[in-house]
This record gives sequence, C-alpha cells and structure tokens, in this order.
Amino acid sequence: MKSRYSLNLGKPFGIKVSVHWTFSLLIAWIVIISINQGLGLTQILIHILFVLTLFACVVLHEFGHSLMALKLGGKVQSITLLPIGGIANITEMPEKAKDEFLVSLAGPMVNVVIALLLWLYTDIIQGIDLAGIEYDTITAVNFPVILMTANLFIVAFNLIPAFPLDGGRLFRSLLSLRMSRLKATGIAKDIGQLFAIFFIFAGLFFNPFLIIIGFFVLLGAKAEYEMVKYKDILKDYKVEDIVKTDNEVLDENDSLGNAAEKITHTYDRGFVITSGGEYAGILTKSDLIKGLNTHGKDGLIKDVMSRDIEGVSIKMPLFDAYKNIHQKRYDIVPVEDDGEFRGIIDLESINEFFIIQKAMS
Repeated sequence: MKSRYSLNLGKPFGIKVSVHWTFSLLIAWIVIISINQGLGLTQILIHILFVLTLFACVVLHEFGHSLMALKLGGKVQSITLLPIGGIANITEMPEKAKDEFLVSLAGPMVNVVIALLLWLYTDIIQGIDLAGIEYDTITAVNFPVILMTANLFIVAFNLIPAFPLDGGRLFRSLLSLRMSRLKATGIAKDIGQLFAIFFIFAGLFFNPFLIIIGFFVLLGAKAEYEMVKYKDILKDYKVEDIVKTDNEVLDENDSLGNAAEKITHTYDRGFVITSGGEYAGILTKSDLIKGLNTHGKDGLIKDVMSRDIEGVSIKMPLFDAYKNIHQKRYDIVPVEDDGEFRGIIDLESINEFFIIQKAMS
C-alpha cells in the first residue's frame, strides 16, 4: 500500500505498521449499524473500542507470522490494516515446507494464546458464567467474552484451506513434502479459488465483507501462483542472460522532441541518458510523455529523466531482479557490474523471456 493512503503507526521490530484509510469506512459502518439499532452513545463507543481492540489482536496475529518469518530467514517489509483484516508484506517467505508451515501457523497460534488469556481472565478473575452471556450487544461485562470468541473465530476462519489464507498455506506446505512447490501451489490455488467463489456467493446473502474476502482470495491465489511459476521458470538464469547492451543513447541536453522522434522509429522502451559521455539516468516512455505534456517538444531530457532508479547487479538471479522491478513498479532499470553501467533490463523483456522459456519447457 502506498504511504499516502495509509496512516503510519510505527515500526516495531523494524516492521512498518500502518492503517489504510479505508479502515475508517469500517468504523463509519459500525456507527451507522449501531444508530440503526437504537444504541446510545456509550454503547456506540464500546462497539468502536471493541473493533479497535479486535484489530489490535489482528496486528498481533500478523506479527506472529512476521517474527517467525524473520527468525527463519525471511524478510518482512510492513503490516497494513484493512477493513477485512491485516496483511503482512513478507517480501521473502521461507520456502522449506517445514518453515512455511511454522510461519503460517504462528499467526493463528497468537490468537489462540489471546483467547486462552481472555478465558482465564473471565473465568478466574471475573467469574463470568459463559453459558449465560448474551451476544446481541457489546457491554463492559461481556466485552472480554466476545473478544475471546472473536479471536477463536479468527483462528477457525484462517485455518480454512483457502489459499492464500493461513489454512491454504498450511495445506500447500504439507503438499510440498510430496511434490514440487509449483504443483503444490497450483493445487492449493484451485482449492482456494473454489472457496473464494463460495465466499462471494455467501456474501450476497449474509455479510458483504465475505464478497471482499472472496475477491481477495481469488486474486491473491492467482497472483501468488504466477509468482511461483515465474520463479520455477527463471530460477536457472541471471540478469546477464537478457541484459540489453545495444541501447539507444541520448544526451541529457537533447530535446524531448528529438527523443519522441527516435522512439517513434525504434522498438526501444526507453533511452539510456548520458552526461559528458557518462551514464546519467534513464528516460522511460512515461517520462517522455509526461515531459512532452509539461514542457513541449523543446523541453530538455534532463528536466524529466529518471536519475534515482535503483540498479540491479548483472550477476543477480533473474527472478530476484524481476521481483524487485515488479514490486517497485519500474519500467526499466540500469544493470551494474561493480558499480559500472553495463546496460538495461525491463519488465516487458523479462515477461517475454519467461513466455519463451515456458513454451520451450
């Protein structure tokens, strides 16, 4: 999620935690429902507090995944809160079946511990008779009991084998013990998408949030399967295998009109820009179009070129380069060898290479 759409809540354990602006829609929905039920201000505030407390449990759930991933050698960038729950952006998930099983299980186990602590509190300290609790309205008395129940629901829901939910990942890790990760992911994806269709259908009659979750599962399963497929095809290649060295070169003081004329008659997706004969940056097609709209054809390349695109090493595994370019949404990146510019690589070329290698396999 882009930072301008989220409120930063801090960076514990080096993991950025933020809440997406759409979370406010959930609070507004809770308020509207409470008013329609005729609840007073005190009860509405208790409902809002409950939602905030429940999502604090969701954050702890995501930290369970994240800290376990870090312990097992993975990398975690951020945790984002959405109306449908939390998303941990684990940029490098441990791929051993056992490790993935532990990472996937860690989140639900956090909620089990929370539920156990709440049960001990309500049973020993408060002495509440759980059989006599009413769940229609949240009050100061039943607050911890309903929170305990909600945590148990989170555990049960997340253990549904609907990839990429936790249960689906647990299922894939078990399948990976007997088959390739790609095949295991494909099976988990197909089952996950069946659950997604069920969620969407159920959401039409019961809770609209199920529709959102269904589409999240549907799209998430497909996207992750595609990523695993890319890794399987590209795993034996490096950036040097497809780096483009015969690049169209322009000087930073050339006009945008000159660049536009050249790009019209070439297949280049962008230009290497030099300054005094040395590499200075890249002019992408999008840079060129924006520049022409802003400065006209007499504008200079140096005013619109991209100077701060992070390069990749020529010896980097091709899949790592693909993932880096894809995550940072670059069109073209420079390729370096010990700090020296060696050429460029772009997302479209990697996609084309992937399609060719897949057809040949």
